[in-house]
Amino acid sequence: MPVTRSDHRNPPWPTGLWVAARVLLLTAWAPFAALAQDKASILIVSSHASAPYLRFLEESRRTLRHSAQRPVAITQISASQLIKDYPAADSASYDLVIALGTQAAQALQYWKPRSAVLYTLIPESVFERLRASGRLACPGQRCTAVYRDQPLARVMQLLTDAFGEHRRPGVLLGPTSQTLEAEFNRTGEAQGLKLNTAYAGTQQDLLPALNPLLQRSDVLIAWPDPAIYNRHTTKSVLLTAYRYRVPVLGYSKAYADAGAALAVYSTPEQIARQCTRIINDFLQGGERTLPPPQHPQQFMIRINDHAGRSLGIELRHNPKLSTYVQENDDEAPDDTD
Repeated sequence: MPVTRSDHRNPPWPTGLWVAARVLLLTAWAPFAALAQDKASILIVSSHASAPYLRFLEESRRTLRHSAQRPVAITQISASQLIKDYPAADSASYDLVIALGTQAAQALQYWKPRSAVLYTLIPESVFERLRASGRLACPGQRCTAVYRDQPLARVMQLLTDAFGEHRRPGVLLGPTSQTLEAEFNRTGEAQGLKLNTAYAGTQQDLLPALNPLLQRSDVLIAWPDPAIYNRHTTKSVLLTAYRYRVPVLGYSKAYADAGAALAVYSTPEQIARQCTRIINDFLQGGERTLPPPQHPQQFMIRINDHAGRSLGIELRHNPKLSTYVQENDDEAPDDTD
């Protein structure tokens, strides 16, 4: 049973539902169109029409409606639509472009927007990979991000609080997350942990790399990397870890529900509220500046009692974890994409 109120991709909504949802979102902003001509204009490019993205959009709409100092008009399109229609689009007509998810971030490189860009609902490793390869749309160096994944210091602190006697965590890195290996090692050493790392380039490499990693680890950190951690590999990862009697610290609500003993994650609503503060500051500031890329400020933990107890670990009544729950309690979210 969860203590609080997540990354496997939900299937895209049927076309009819996607169109209806888009019309609903745009209609919700229609009253602003009749207001003063100095209204701000934002373009949101969404990777998918699945629930997490729609939840982000709805929370953004709600918080902007109550907090924006000037009217805001929002246009929302899909990443595939942007790629198809980008030659006819004029990005200069928007004050800010927001990219939701990896596919949206990749689509912007073809569109080459001239407006400032806010990237979100993507892992830090994806953002940094795009930037390092020169494929990140960042006009005039005016771009930033609110990542989907947690800061490593938070993850290591939670691991220490939850699995105090487990001092040999293992992390399996993939093509996008391998650049974080040095940061993992530094953060683990700061917590007095002996971190073990391994690499898998594809799903086919996952189990051959995971088995020896689990032999020398006493807790597994599952880290967002779509090449190795996705809905097709979740069951294999969790069953393999269970055979070695190694608890898993996951990165989503869905991972805990599937069998991870513990997960730490941020909901689309929490990330949307953080993005809204950035949007308001950007629109109100005279110089139109953006802050540096950042991790989620709000987060939740989720405990899987059955998974923990089957490994002889009692997390529910851990006083250090109850502190996390009290400070970060919120309503129960749906599984995130």
